[in-house]
Amino acid sequence: MIPAREFLDVVLPALAQGDAAAVAGHVLARWRPVEVCSLLNRGDLDTRRVAAMTLGLVGDRTVIHCLAKALHDPDLTVNQMAEHSLWAIWFRCAHPAAHEPFRRGVALLSDEAYSEAIGHFEQAYDRDPEFAEAYNQCAIAHFFLDQWQEAIEDCRRTLLQVPIHFGAMASMGHCHAQLGDLDQALQCYRSALTINPRMTAIRAAVARIEACPQACKTRVKKSPPRPESPPRS
Repeated sequence: MIPAREFLDVVLPALAQGDAAAVAGHVLARWRPVEVCSLLNRGDLDTRRVAAMTLGLVGDRTVIHCLAKALHDPDLTVNQMAEHSLWAIWFRCAHPAAHEPFRRGVALLSDEAYSEAIGHFEQAYDRDPEFAEAYNQCAIAHFFLDQWQEAIEDCRRTLLQVPIHFGAMASMGHCHAQLGDLDQALQCYRSALTINPRMTAIRAAVARIEACPQACKTRVKKSPPRPESPPRS
């Protein structure tokens, strides 16, 4: 078990300088990412916060489930750090051959070139069929093209690889809402909240649909919700 004080002494100086590479280097020289997971269960709040953030720099697939558990931490900052770290891991957990088309797809998605982005995401998951985030980003591009069924299929493919992908689950709910299937949308939203309970926009969507299902059914067509994506830093 990693001593909390030793961990903080190693990480905090580089963190104070904003040197993410140094943080990662110092940590990986001493511990495996899965060992850092144990710090998420400590009573000390600073330790949990720093550990959750650090796993975004050094983590891999082996730490996804401990970060998912940290999404339920009573501290909001731990939840936010765990969420950021999960997105970071999902974005980089791929075969090297998939990295370049994926990066190009993300850039095109940001530029609202959705059809072109889809082509690059397809290249990425063709090169690495286990690259869950390539499917998820492809779903987002389909969503913005009003291609709801295609987006749902890509969300399902994401969830086959990463069942705790709250972003894909919530986005699938948005697509069902656009198709007018509010029962299925609610099921997806509730599943997403079971994984990540502090998704305030999703909780609000659930409350709106539960309060006025028929009114919401009309309104959702006029103002489509945005799919879930990494928080902006």
